[in-house]
Amino acid sequence: VATQSSGSSGINAEYGGCLLVNIGDMMQRWSNDSWTSTLHRVVSLSDASRTNNRRQSMAFFVNPGKNVMIECIGDYKREGEEAKYPAIRAENYILGKHFSTIPSIMKK
Repeated sequence: VATQSSGSSGINAEYGGCLLVNIGDMMQRWSNDSWTSTLHRVVSLSDASRTNNRRQSMAFFVNPGKNVMIECIGDYKREGEEAKYPAIRAENYILGKHFSTIPSIMKK
């Protein structure tokens, strides 16, 4: 997996011997940006020196129930700080994410 850190112009693809977890955008909203999701992609390394290395990539998505509210968890707001994102039902948030990938649906 190649990732791009916040404020970085490059993508880092050097993760070996580890389990990498992308927390995703929902956790970013729950944590008021304390934990951030990262731009990422899976890349195939065709370098001859890596041909004997086994790499396995598996996507696993977990979503809350459709009526769960996605809103900043109180412990993540400092005193006097407001939530950075408005509250939204999980169903609306997930559908919005899916529909945002299809521009013709968003125009209706």
